[in-house]
Amino acid sequence: MSKAVLAAIPIKPFGVAKRRLSDRLDGATRSRLGRAIAARTATAAADAGAQVAIVSRDPGVTAWAQANGHLTVPEEGPGGLDGAADTALARAASRQQPWAVIHADLPLVTPDVLAPIFELASSSTVLVPSHDGGTNIIAGASTTFPFAYGTSSFHRHLAARPASVVRAHPQLALDLDTTEDLERALSHPLGAWLTPLLI
Repeated sequence: MSKAVLAAIPIKPFGVAKRRLSDRLDGATRSRLGRAIAARTATAAADAGAQVAIVSRDPGVTAWAQANGHLTVPEEGPGGLDGAADTALARAASRQQPWAVIHADLPLVTPDVLAPIFELASSSTVLVPSHDGGTNIIAGASTTFPFAYGTSSFHRHLAARPASVVRAHPQLALDLDTTEDLERALSHPLGAWLTPLLI
């Protein structure tokens, strides 16, 4: 029986996240929104059969994750998304688990779109692009990966592992960074759950 995928979800402090939404939302609302989307992402990963691990160096995020029953992994190294992903991969490698690094801010994610990615992870590297050229999910079983997040990261990741399986999906392509992203999410049938959080 194969081991469950370690679904690592890096999370910044909720109080400072989503600053690019500040033209529409105040700090308290952004924090509430960040927590809710992170919880939805983690629940979707767990329901798809993964072992969820929240990767953070923030005590508040760690306490939130533990209160919700998730494994926590202290972020090591210089910080940033690359460092968090490296920390998660090292944890998975030490346990000989396949892994997936998943952005925390996927408002339309559901278990059924994550499950096929987790199934592929034990035998292939899987890249899931964002709508703006980033990389919302990277999954695999290798003990190393050259994480290079940031603008246009999908092409860098694909060039690093040209044999990767690309799983483009509209529910996974939208990560919530800007006001425009929020409008896209709210206009999608699966985004209706966000509206009460904005009141």
